Amino acid sequence: MSTGPRRAPTAPAGPAVPTPPTVPAPPAAPTTATPTPALERHARVLYTAMGFTALVFGLLCLNTYLAQAWRPAPVASLLAFLLVFGLPLLIGVLSTWAPLRLLRALALAEGVVFLTILVFWLLVRAEPLTTAVSDIPWVISFTGIPAVAVAVATRDWIGWTYTVVVCTLSGLLRFATTTDAHPVLVGVEDGLYSLLVIAVFVGLTTITRRRAAQVDATARVVRADQAARAARVARKRVRLTIDALVHDSVISTLLMAGRGGIPTLTLARHAQGTLTRLDALRAPAISQGFPATGHELVDALEQLAADLAPDAAVHSDLADTLRVPAVAVTALLGAVGEALRNSVAAAGAGQHRRVVRTVTVRGQRGGIRVIVHDDGAGFDPARVPGERLGIAQSIVGRMERLPGGAASVRSRPGAGTDVEVSWTPEPRLAATTAAAAPAPLSRPAPTAVLSPPEPATPAQAAPATPAKPLEPEPVRLAKPANLGVLALFVLVHALLAFGDDEPLSGLPWEITGFVAMALAALTTARAANSQVSRLRAAVVVALSAVSAALVSFPMTPANPTPFGHWYLGAVTLLLVVLAVRGRPGTAWFGYAMMTVIAIVWSLAHGLTVVDGLLMVSRHAGTLLAGSLFAVGLARSTRALMVLNRDRARHGAEAATAVAAIEEREAQLARVNVLARPTLDRLAQSTELSPELREECLLVEATLRDAMRARALFVEPLVSAARAARLRGVEVTLLDDSGDRQPEQMAAVVAAVADELNVLASGRLTARVLPADRPIIASIVIDAATPHMLVVTPEGLLKHA
Repeated sequence: MSTGPRRAPTAPAGPAVPTPPTVPAPPAAPTTATPTPALERHARVLYTAMGFTALVFGLLCLNTYLAQAWRPAPVASLLAFLLVFGLPLLIGVLSTWAPLRLLRALALAEGVVFLTILVFWLLVRAEPLTTAVSDIPWVISFTGIPAVAVAVATRDWIGWTYTVVVCTLSGLLRFATTTDAHPVLVGVEDGLYSLLVIAVFVGLTTITRRRAAQVDATARVVRADQAARAARVARKRVRLTIDALVHDSVISTLLMAGRGGIPTLTLARHAQGTLTRLDALRAPAISQGFPATGHELVDALEQLAADLAPDAAVHSDLADTLRVPAVAVTALLGAVGEALRNSVAAAGAGQHRRVVRTVTVRGQRGGIRVIVHDDGAGFDPARVPGERLGIAQSIVGRMERLPGGAASVRSRPGAGTDVEVSWTPEPRLAATTAAAAPAPLSRPAPTAVLSPPEPATPAQAAPATPAKPLEPEPVRLAKPANLGVLALFVLVHALLAFGDDEPLSGLPWEITGFVAMALAALTTARAANSQVSRLRAAVVVALSAVSAALVSFPMTPANPTPFGHWYLGAVTLLLVVLAVRGRPGTAWFGYAMMTVIAIVWSLAHGLTVVDGLLMVSRHAGTLLAGSLFAVGLARSTRALMVLNRDRARHGAEAATAVAAIEEREAQLARVNVLARPTLDRLAQSTELSPELREECLLVEATLRDAMRARALFVEPLVSAARAARLRGVEVTLLDDSGDRQPEQMAAVVAAVADELNVLASGRLTARVLPADRPIIASIVIDAATPHMLVVTPEGLLKHA
């Protein structure tokens, strides 16, 4: 044998005995066409805020509309007003319960109606408005709501395109209708200001939608992680349960028979008792707990279908008053899971078209009936080999062992398959269940119902804490977008502040006020956290108040410019940012200060309190929209966190049940394949032959390999170990890798098998080492020439 390192040969794949199947993880992305929870809640929050905001703006501009109503066609004018304000109101009323498809259609209709009114006004009424109320067309005071409606209902680029179009048309309309001496400047100022304000709301819409999609994606990952952790714990728990039975009953019986000295009748009685315990473990007794309600069982079936066959549709008419005992829940989940796995496996074997699967859940004589249907290739049940236990044991056998349970499988080639499983309570059980079931709100969550029945220590039962889901938080723009909005804010308000002909006497005050406003905007933009700190928010409000006072008080009501009170819009926009970044209370305090300043200015110049309130009233709608957005998003976030926790819990429960059932079936199948034939012979024997005793020792050693060396219990190593033991070699196989098997496991298996094949006598001990070791396995040979081999993580075999 060479003394240098060599690459261990690769073992052929294929286990010698049934191995535990893996539980499919929840899908990484939803296969359904319906919106995911965070995205849906995000849309509904914005639709609700849209309705309230439309009501406020509609009331604010009602007087303007009445003064500007188109006299040649008053009915058409009224219809336009009712549509452009009524559609958002209707959306707000329907937002909490109507289908999203309907809400989206209404939002798009709002965008079309608004755009039509703008185009019509430009084509038909493009003339200065000489009404005493305002020369601003009533329709352009409403530009933001249709823009946000389109942004919510469509892709980002469509929303931004629509925003630019309507703001451009708004500026053109203001140019055509203003009575100012500089209509071009007024149109440009109006269009840019509209673009700035609406861009903030459309930007918030797109950013929070992306955040909602991120929350949904993270929630799916967390649910999959938690389900996988729960499944791992369940599989380990089942293995420990069955290993305990194997060690205490099967191995002890085989050792007694192999070593001799025990009367044959005693051995037969032990063998019969062991077989009885193996059969009982296939349908274990479940600790009696609270029964599951109909809705809870349907939730578990939906999660099971999502895990095993994500494209399967689940339909149910079960009432929540139905109570299903824990033993029936476990059996139904196991049988339905086996049917779905068989359907998916059959579709993957030569099926070249999409298979439609449905799971139909119906009530039946106080119980439940579940039909798993697919339109796949089908099969002939009569031609299923007897050694195939999936249908015979995992479906029909499992349900027949359940009191009140039944199952049938209907299929033929080319006609799909129907698997029907049902449970009907026995009269006495039904009465007991109904009497014992407490009110749903007064009992704990049905964790015990959906978890596997095997006993477990607390350490085994509690899965590791999964990663914390991403939680939505106050919104903050990315740095480039943040700087872009800041620059646009400063440029637009510089144009509004200094673009008009104003007295030079007030210019120093206006410059100082503009600088204070720019500093307030910079203070907001430089906030590092998504939620603005209280101190920073107070600084923003103080600077805004200073700016408003400095700009307003030198002004007089005589000869007003179109944007003389530009600071009101600027302050409102900053307050909107504070509201959506977690400080709505501070924002409204700032609005109250702005209102006080406006009232004081009005009184100082001979106007009334009402005049001061009217100056700031139209800005209340803008701040209200931002506040509703922030409050609605916060409430939706809390509800979404609860929903995600519940879904993760139910997913973990269903994954636990599936994993426990599959692991139990796989482990019992392995034990039955290895030990049942020998135990049957022992149970029926009146005299033990030397050959039978030797076979008992071989089976006992093989079972120990399966328990102690899971990673090594594959071919060709299983056969090599058996052959070596027949030659008198003492073989010990151990696996210390736990659930983190080395990537080069095939190289380890091949190396151990090669050493066993050439060993004629002596002892061989092979051990797979923990993952943190510099070598992945060691092979110690105690024979004529004792030596030790190790396998590196690269799969190289070396002498130690």
